Amino acid sequence: MPTKYKVSEKNAEAIENGRIPITSNGKSYEEKSSSKPEVEERGEWTNQWEFILSCVGLSVGLGNIWRFPYLAYSNGGAAFIVAYFILQLLIGKPMYFLELVLGQYSGKGPTTVWALNPSGKGIGISQTIISLIVSIYYNVIMAYCLYYMFASMQGTLPWTVCKEEWKQFGCVEKTTRALRYCNPDKNITVDCRCTLNDTIDVYPFVNCTNVSYTGNPTPVAELYFYKEVIQKSKNLYPKDMGDPLWKLALCLLLSWIIVAICMIKGIKSSGKVVYVSATFPYIILIILLIRGSLLDGAIDGVIYFIVPKWEQLLDLKVWTAAAGQMFFSLSVSFGGIIMFGSFNKFRNNAYRDAILIASCDLTTSIIAGFVIFTTFGGMAKILGVGVQDVAKRGYGLAFVAYPEALSNLSPPQLWSIIFFFMLFTLGLDSEFALLETTITSIQDEYPRLRKYKSHLCVGFAAGCYLIALACITPGGDYIVELLDVYGSDFAVLAIASCECVAVFWVYGIRRFIKDVTYMLGRPPRPSWYWGFCWAFCSPILIALLFIYSMAKYSPPYITKELAYPEFAQSIGWAITAFVLCPIPFTFLFQFIFRAQGSLLQRLKTITTPTSEWGPNDGSMKNDHQMDAIENDVKYGNDNPVFTVGDKENHRL
Repeated sequence: MPTKYKVSEKNAEAIENGRIPITSNGKSYEEKSSSKPEVEERGEWTNQWEFILSCVGLSVGLGNIWRFPYLAYSNGGAAFIVAYFILQLLIGKPMYFLELVLGQYSGKGPTTVWALNPSGKGIGISQTIISLIVSIYYNVIMAYCLYYMFASMQGTLPWTVCKEEWKQFGCVEKTTRALRYCNPDKNITVDCRCTLNDTIDVYPFVNCTNVSYTGNPTPVAELYFYKEVIQKSKNLYPKDMGDPLWKLALCLLLSWIIVAICMIKGIKSSGKVVYVSATFPYIILIILLIRGSLLDGAIDGVIYFIVPKWEQLLDLKVWTAAAGQMFFSLSVSFGGIIMFGSFNKFRNNAYRDAILIASCDLTTSIIAGFVIFTTFGGMAKILGVGVQDVAKRGYGLAFVAYPEALSNLSPPQLWSIIFFFMLFTLGLDSEFALLETTITSIQDEYPRLRKYKSHLCVGFAAGCYLIALACITPGGDYIVELLDVYGSDFAVLAIASCECVAVFWVYGIRRFIKDVTYMLGRPPRPSWYWGFCWAFCSPILIALLFIYSMAKYSPPYITKELAYPEFAQSIGWAITAFVLCPIPFTFLFQFIFRAQGSLLQRLKTITTPTSEWGPNDGSMKNDHQMDAIENDVKYGNDNPVFTVGDKENHRL
């Protein structure tokens, strides 16, 4: 049945051809846009492989090598992997598919994609900020990789020999058990530490060893990292921070130069680099897995890694750790997936790509776990210690325990160079995506800047380098952890929760599925699974995990007993607020200044898709444009009255 609005003959013809020229002040947006200066197109991927490899490079990064294996070990082994797999099914894959569809369907980046729900634009701004923060400290870790790679080009690996000044810290050139003091009464007689009591030390069957340190032995690889590479200070007060370390500064500079060169033409240049940077790590991981599997004691490391402790599945800490790793690894809610998807061809099979890439992430994490722990099992066998004595957490896995393990391979220099180059290439792909997200968001907001792509790239690289210099001071390691904990861990869960609500509960699950159906030619199957995850599981579970992580908040620690000082925690919370404040501020700005009428009218206005929202296939044949027209007329915007034929004729 025809509606009451009138439409000009020209507009009726345009609607019949699948285009709806929305007008303002008697002038169509199409006509208005034609008078604007021409801007460069956003561009597209040269081929599908560049897109897939770039997404794999974004999702498969440094965290898969050191973060996943340690978290699995410390949170129940196989129980953690089960929790990770379940959360990836209920949250990870649905969220990944969501963001890929948003970018591909609209051809817009993380900020402009929120034309589907203007009140949520702050979510895109927060994603851009969080990507920029992570790109700053992520490159610091890549600089560590370059440092170790160059240090490996020596006749003797520097992390295998104790310096004289390190002996006071109990430096040992191989990981070993801490010797207990000799005590015949407790049967501590063989391979024990001398007590300097002649009665005990000369007792029959006592085999004491006199060591020059009083505490536990410390592997030389650990001392090399903390005393030589980062020269970690005892605290993070301003007086303890120190100046940037020149060797790390040069490695950081080289890392940023490589990133800038690879990104100078945007995805046109970085898309070529990923052919090497995204595939080379898999070749090395497979080689290291084969090499580690042949070591005597490798099975001990595997058992240590995968033996389940099912009771830990009842511990919410395990689920929180699995969720944190999933978001960090898949890079969900960082904006990069939306950005990469926006350069896709409209009819690309995003469903297939989302499943493939999420599966690659999980598979790579498990492979990396086997690589790490087969090697540690062999090393533990040689040293006569338990696998737990060579397992380290965080940086310690990549820059303390593994360098020592590499020193046992032959030739150690070659294996060290290969391993740290692999780590660098793993980080390179993720760095591309993080920085590209920021630049693309700016260019989408100001399209005229697209012709200055190279200038923006070099400018951001230079600015981020200068900021990151604070992270390579003796106190820089504390800053890196501060940015990681407060700049991404807390913030990303809040952003993901808001993203789910803004899309599935405000924009609407039915609308979103209709968009997917129009783009792919069929609804995602099984439809009950995607609908259930999008409407309930993802938003509710993410919100609960965020609430739990906040309720169980524990500050970062300098040592096991000493937490970060209050002023540092305050700075951390200020970083979190800086990342998240665009979400409420943008909502309030839209509500107060961009909408008119009653409370409900304002809410409806700022949550209704704008005329900029629609499929990126050259047509505007979509119900959302019709909704936008009716909304403009209803709320008294200065637009002429329309009459259109039966609205059902224009449905998907």
